[in-house]
Amino acid sequence: MALYALIMGLVVLLGVFLLARALSDFMPGRKRLVKDLEQLKRDMDEWVDELVPINNEELDAFSFNQRKQSVRKRFSKRAKGIFTTIYHEPVLAYSYRAYSGPRQKAILYARTADRDFAYIKGKDGVRIAVGNRELGTLKEDGTLIGAQSRKAIAQISQAEGELLPVLVNEREVASVSRLESGKQRDLGQRAFQFVRDDMSPEEKDVFLSLAVLEVVHQSLSV
Repeated sequence: MALYALIMGLVVLLGVFLLARALSDFMPGRKRLVKDLEQLKRDMDEWVDELVPINNEELDAFSFNQRKQSVRKRFSKRAKGIFTTIYHEPVLAYSYRAYSGPRQKAILYARTADRDFAYIKGKDGVRIAVGNRELGTLKEDGTLIGAQSRKAIAQISQAEGELLPVLVNEREVASVSRLESGKQRDLGQRAFQFVRDDMSPEEKDVFLSLAVLEVVHQSLSV
């Protein structure tokens, strides 16, 4: 009887723990999201030294191919991996977590050799930061509203089609490809098309902030 009572007690405690964990994932607050984002950042530290800097050549060759990709679901969806060029050079590492619940909150941390990007998805859109600077909030229609100006500073097309043009301050700088359904990633589909070779550092940061979010979203949706 004593052993049975002990076992039942452990089962109850495990049930309480799992329920608390599930509720925490179902209704995460802002502090929880920031804390979890810091954990995603630490997860990427081991991969940073592998990454090749993204110059114009790497942008043009950036592909949907991934190394070390893992996706799992338990209470919340989690994924991570390293995107490569069509030549299999590792250029961008990311870690993603989506929470259950009606508000569909999610966080994403992405890292290149010299930049990092952080994303927090909430009811008002996706807040984006590049390094220690908050860039703005991406709305459902693909418009990026600047954190300082409170005006549209960029746009990624949401229209149907094979390409999603990206405009920064009303200038088209590149397009993000749409990943074909069922396409094998080892075939080396390019992620970006018509990349301008005269992008300023600011335009490149804004473009990558939108493009990274889009390619991660597409890779997890197919």
